[in-house]
Amino acid sequence: MARAPTTPFDHAPSVVVLATIVAAALLQGCHAKEAPTSAFIGSPELMTRNADGPFQRGYWNRAYDSKDFTEIVVAPVNTQYVMAQNFWEKASAAGLSEDQVKKDVQSLADYTRQSFTRAFADDPKHRFKVVDEAGPKALILELALTQVVPSKAALNAIGYVTLIPTMVAAAGSTITQSQDMGKDVVAIEGRIRHGGTGEIIGMFQDRQNPPVAIVDLKAVSWWAPAKQIIDNWSNELVAVANRPPGGIVKPAPSFQLLVW
Repeated sequence: MARAPTTPFDHAPSVVVLATIVAAALLQGCHAKEAPTSAFIGSPELMTRNADGPFQRGYWNRAYDSKDFTEIVVAPVNTQYVMAQNFWEKASAAGLSEDQVKKDVQSLADYTRQSFTRAFADDPKHRFKVVDEAGPKALILELALTQVVPSKAALNAIGYVTLIPTMVAAAGSTITQSQDMGKDVVAIEGRIRHGGTGEIIGMFQDRQNPPVAIVDLKAVSWWAPAKQIIDNWSNELVAVANRPPGGIVKPAPSFQLLVW
């Protein structure tokens, strides 16, 4: 597990504060338990735990050789199955704007699509060409955010300084069957379709706690900590596409100290 690089400080209290933050972060990590599979994945029983891959569960139809595909379409990200959404809608009565929450979730979905598109487009190995329309040589990547729960700290950072953040984080985690009470949690599911036939030939799912961060209170959105995990996922999927037979793709490091 990676540790933040040490930096000399002139004042001892600063060192103590930093050490406290790092110690707490190292204890909590960012690997969450598996999320329940949503209805987005039509055949979850096909997915298995794979020690050779970065995602908690995955599947690939071995009747298809990934080398037969040279293009990829990244579809708009689905937010229908965000399991905490029902709670967010009810939370409007407690002072949270339902419309704003939906806009924020959509912003996170847009960022997710951009991240996966960018990862494939910037791949030095040019494994896939990113295209807008699918053909017989293309894979269609369909993604769904299935859980988005902010932490109390993230909500406080954008101005929710009452008891509401505690209620949202705790209830959101309970509804979504998360063990991560009070922490950020984000979960994703992916389907890979054959561009010519539309058949689902690959699937994956994963759930993570975003890394602990020192937050810029004036700039952060409640979903900003999830960006690190989403970027990890997009880079990991590119690595899976590039790995040789029998190769191993490890998940991103479980701790990173971020300063915004």
